[in-house]
Amino acid sequence: MEKITLKPTVKELFYKNSEENVYFDILSCQGSTNQEKNLGSLFIISQVKFSTGDLSYMVSLISSLAKREFYSATSLQEQNPKEAFSRTLKKLNEVLEEFFQNKDFKLNIGLVVITGENIFISRLGKFRINLARNDQFIDILNNVDLFNKDTAGEKQFSNIISGKLQQNDKLFAFFPTRSVVSREKQLNDVFLKEGQEEFQQKIATLAANVNNFSCCGVHIDMRQLKEIPLRPAPKYSIPIAPPASTVSVRPKAEPSPNAAAPQSTKSQIKDEGTKPEEDGEASPESEETETESDESLPTEQPRIIPAELSITKRGSFFSPVAAQLGKLRFLNRINNKTKLRVFISLAAIVIAIPVFLIFLRGNDQSKNAIGLANDNLKLAQSRLSQNNIKDARFLLQAALLNLSDLSGNKAGDVRNQINQVLADLNHASDKQPVVFSDLKEQMKNSQAVLITAQDNDVNVVSAEGKLFSIAPDGADELGELKVISKFLFSTQTVVGALDGSGKFAILDLKSKKISSYSLEKLSAATDTALYENNLYVLSENIIYKYADAVIGGTKRTEWNNDPANGKLITLAADGNIYALNDAGKLIKYYKGKNLAEFDLQLSPSADSRIFTAKDSAFLYLTDKTNKRAYVFDKASGELKTSYDLSAVGQIQDIFVSPAGTVWILSADSKVWQVK
Repeated sequence: MEKITLKPTVKELFYKNSEENVYFDILSCQGSTNQEKNLGSLFIISQVKFSTGDLSYMVSLISSLAKREFYSATSLQEQNPKEAFSRTLKKLNEVLEEFFQNKDFKLNIGLVVITGENIFISRLGKFRINLARNDQFIDILNNVDLFNKDTAGEKQFSNIISGKLQQNDKLFAFFPTRSVVSREKQLNDVFLKEGQEEFQQKIATLAANVNNFSCCGVHIDMRQLKEIPLRPAPKYSIPIAPPASTVSVRPKAEPSPNAAAPQSTKSQIKDEGTKPEEDGEASPESEETETESDESLPTEQPRIIPAELSITKRGSFFSPVAAQLGKLRFLNRINNKTKLRVFISLAAIVIAIPVFLIFLRGNDQSKNAIGLANDNLKLAQSRLSQNNIKDARFLLQAALLNLSDLSGNKAGDVRNQINQVLADLNHASDKQPVVFSDLKEQMKNSQAVLITAQDNDVNVVSAEGKLFSIAPDGADELGELKVISKFLFSTQTVVGALDGSGKFAILDLKSKKISSYSLEKLSAATDTALYENNLYVLSENIIYKYADAVIGGTKRTEWNNDPANGKLITLAADGNIYALNDAGKLIKYYKGKNLAEFDLQLSPSADSRIFTAKDSAFLYLTDKTNKRAYVFDKASGELKTSYDLSAVGQIQDIFVSPAGTVWILSADSKVWQVK
C-alpha cells in the first residue's frame, strides 16, 4: 500500500548588490535524520542593516540558534512542530531582547516551518510570503480566510500564522528589497503562471541585467511524494532441455574464410527478439521453422537466455566502464598487464574526483562552523561586558555545540578559548569524574537507565525494571520492581521507582520485600522529589503531594499552583520545596507560599534537574545536554562552583546524593562520581 505525503522542493534565490552595511542570508534545513525530517522543514530569511560596527554575524547567530532549538532533543522527542516552533520563537526573543533596544540597526527575520500539509510562519520586521494555488495569487500574511493567527504569540515576533497546504501549491518567501518590490507585478505574473525553474530563471535574468539588483528568498514547490513498498525480486527458473528426439541436430559447419566474425554474447542478447519459452520447451511453430531452414541458414551460435546469464554471470560496477575502454584501439595493441594498469589508474581518478569534492564541501562546512563559533564567542564577550551572564553562557554553549563534531587545530583553538571563558564564568572546579564501577558484564543483555544514591549506597535500575546495588567491583541484583521506571529515588531504608502513569514500586532494603500500588490521579509527571516518606510530584505546572507514599499512601492533594512563575521543569525538597522554571529562575516555597526567588543566570535545558537535602547548604543543578553540574548557595542563589562532566561521554542519568556527591550513569553502563 503506497504512502502519500507532501514534500517541499526548494530553490534558494540569493542575489546581493553592493550596498554597504547590509547583510542577509537564507537557511533551508529539511532535516538530516528521520526524526528531524518528520518534525518538518525549517526556512529562515534574515536581513540586518547597521550604521556602525559590523553586525553581519547576527544573521548567522539567529539561524544557528533557531535551528538548534527547533531540532532540539525535546522537539524530536515530542514530534510537535507547532510547540517546537513556539519554543524557537521564545528562545530567539530572549537572546535578541537587548538588540531590540539598539537604534543603530534594523533587523528583519522571517521563519517558516512546513511539515506535511501544515505551515507555520512568524516574522520580525519586514517579510513577505506569497502563495500560488489553482491560478489564484494569495498574500498569506494578509489572508485571514485561509491562514489563522495564533493569539498566543511571542513578544517581539508576530503571532504564529498557520494554515494548510495542498499539492502543487507554490510559495515565494522573501525579504521585500526595493529591487523585488518595484517589479512585483511582473514577478507575480511569472510566479503564478510558470514553474519553479522559470521563476528562478526570471530572477537570475534580472540579477544579470539590472544594476544593484538584490533578492533574498526561497521558492517552494509542494509536490506529492509516493512511497511504494519494494516488490520481491522475481524468481528465475533454469530452463530444462527438451528430449533429444524432438530437437534437430545440425552438423557443425566449417567457418568460411570470408564469413563475418560472430557477434559477441552481449550483441546477441541485445538483438534477441524472441522471448525464451517457459520451462525450456520449443513451440511446434518454432520447431517447424527451424527444421525447414537448416540447409539455407549459416551456422548459428547457441542462443543465450538472459535469465541464465544473469544467474551465472553478474557484472560489477566497473563492467560498463571496462566495456567502453575495451573499444579503444590503443588498448588492443598492449598486453593484458598494461591494460589492467591503465584501467586501475582511470578507476582511481574516477573515484578520487567525488572524494575530493566531498572533502572541499566538508572543509567549507567546517570553516562556516568555526566562523559561527567565533561570532558567538565575540557576542558572548560583549554580553559579559554588560554583565549579562545568562546570555553569555547560552552563546558559549551554542558555540561549543557548533564545534562538537569538528577536529583540527583551528577548531581546537576556538574550542579552548570558549572553554576558558566558560570555566571562568562557571567557577569551574578542577575535579573530574572518575569511574566508580563498570557494569558492562552485568548489563550485557540490558541497559541501566536510572541511578540514585545515599552516600555510597548506589542503585541503578534497568530498562526492564530490575534493581541493582552497585559496588566498585560490580553489581548485585536486589529484585525486579516490575515498573518501567521514569523516576528513581532512595532513602536509608527503601528504594522507590515511579512510572509515567502513577504505578509506584518500593523495595524495603532490610526485608528485600517489594510492594507496588497506583497513586491517585497521576499522569504526565514532569519531576518528583521525596522528603520524609512524602512524595512531591510536578505535573502540568502544578505541585501535588502524596502523603506517606513510601508506606502506602496513595491520595493526592494540590500543594501549590503558581502560574505566574512560568513553566516549571524540575523540583527538589528539604522541608521547603524548590522549583526551577525554564527561564532559569529558582522559586523557594514553604507550605505552598512563595518565600523567595533567585535568577540563577543560566538557561536550563529540558533535561535539567535540581537536588538538595535537609542538612545541605547547597542546591545542585545538573544538565545532561551540556554535560555540567552547578553548585549554588541555597540561601542566596550564588554560583559557587561547577563540574565539567564531558569525560563521561554520553550521559544516561545524573543524581546528586545528600552528601553532595555527583553520580553519573553513562550510556556504556559505567557509573562515575565527582566528590
